[in-house]
Amino acid sequence: MREQIREGWRFVARHPVIRPCVADATAVNFVCGGLMTLTPVFLVRTLDAPAAAVGALMATGGLGSLLGAAATPRLVKWAGGARALRWAAVVATAFALLLPLAGSGWATLVFALGNAGFSAGVVVSSIVTRTHRQTHTPPELLSRVMATVRFVSWGAIPVGALAAGAAAAAWGPRTALLLVAVVSAMGPAILLASPIRRMRDLD
Repeated sequence: MREQIREGWRFVARHPVIRPCVADATAVNFVCGGLMTLTPVFLVRTLDAPAAAVGALMATGGLGSLLGAAATPRLVKWAGGARALRWAAVVATAFALLLPLAGSGWATLVFALGNAGFSAGVVVSSIVTRTHRQTHTPPELLSRVMATVRFVSWGAIPVGALAAGAAAAAWGPRTALLLVAVVSAMGPAILLASPIRRMRDLD
């Protein structure tokens, strides 16, 4: 079992494309964990949104995810997988920065736009990277590689939730949301510092 775990780690750590993609996914999941913690608190306590509005605003993330998933095949075909990945990471960060700018009343639409755009960018990135991982990993290593990726990237979700909760307790939900949005810039920074920045496709 230990040797199988090591094989998965070695393949991920040495792969020039999968390694930065996993780092990007880890940063994104850290942010997602923070958003899961902060969103209901921010909407209820800071924006004083009614229950129905809170549900609708949180549902915009699902709408953005659906639109991102629908757009991914055409986007990859038109721009290439690596370009689509870079653009999606930048778009997700840009929309995440809208979240702490939301206000009460009609200004909650800023949150809806930011939530939908961030989710769309995350889904495009997820589809592109998972497709590459599953098609470029040797079949005998695929399960070990997937386990490694999930252990690392999904492990960031509770860490992000705890960090966001601590930040909200110290400085308030809006400031904490701003900090989480700023952290989301780590995703595109990781990709642009890797060989992916020069690629059109991930092959």
